Amino acid sequence: MEQMSLDLPETQSHIGNRLREAREAKGMDIDQVSRQLKIQSKFITAIEALDTEALPSIGYVLGYVRAYAGLVGLDGQSAVQAYKADSEVPENLGMRDQPHFVPTTKLRLPRGFFAATTVLACSAVLAFWYSSNSTAKATAFTGFEHTANAKQDIVTTPQVHPDLMVIKATAPSWVEIKDKDGKVIISRILVAGESWEAHQDAGVSITARDAGALELYIGEDLMGRLGAKGMPMNDVPMPSVQPDFMSDHARELAGLPPKTPVETAASEITETVSDTEPETKNGL
Repeated sequence: MEQMSLDLPETQSHIGNRLREAREAKGMDIDQVSRQLKIQSKFITAIEALDTEALPSIGYVLGYVRAYAGLVGLDGQSAVQAYKADSEVPENLGMRDQPHFVPTTKLRLPRGFFAATTVLACSAVLAFWYSSNSTAKATAFTGFEHTANAKQDIVTTPQVHPDLMVIKATAPSWVEIKDKDGKVIISRILVAGESWEAHQDAGVSITARDAGALELYIGEDLMGRLGAKGMPMNDVPMPSVQPDFMSDHARELAGLPPKTPVETAASEITETVSDTEPETKNGL
């Protein structure tokens, strides 16, 4: 989706009005934005009015602004910077502007790498030319080659490593992940669709404002949500999912019976009640 620029004249109104105008240009109302981003409508209204007193702590608001801007076609990073300027927020918030993942070793290319790559590319072109000519001359063996190649036409799809652990956000939530030594790896708001991954034996622990907004996958299998919607979690070792929030597959692996319809209905009622409770301004 093409994003619109926020480089507008200095006489333009604040970022809240720009977000509202972009929303109205797309024919969306506040309730539609609230449902799609899973952000309370009162916070959408407060962002558009630049009413900082009606908003939660700044860490959550910047995540909301980034997600809102992306939904209506504006640049998320530019929108965050504009919000900081319009609301006179200090630049040094102790937050990362980009997702931070498990550090990896930087790749250093050896000397002569590009020259060697050029030689290999030329060799590949020559090999392809030679193979094409050889195939044209070997028509007598076409029937045999067709039979042999038929066994190699099976299409394979790449598979996720079975020991890969993925924590995926289904709604905006502040998340802090520490390694086995207690060092912070990531501390930021994950918006819906963002994920973080590591080996399941990495020994990490997680703290989050909304455990119900985070899903745990091992390999390609959904293990379940990390907790109830709207409930915080503090320094919980991963991978770990409470039985009440396990998927049917995870319960089967753990030797637990599937949840009964009565248990499922009770869980949904509890979470619906928690969703209607007023949200605290300071979060965790």
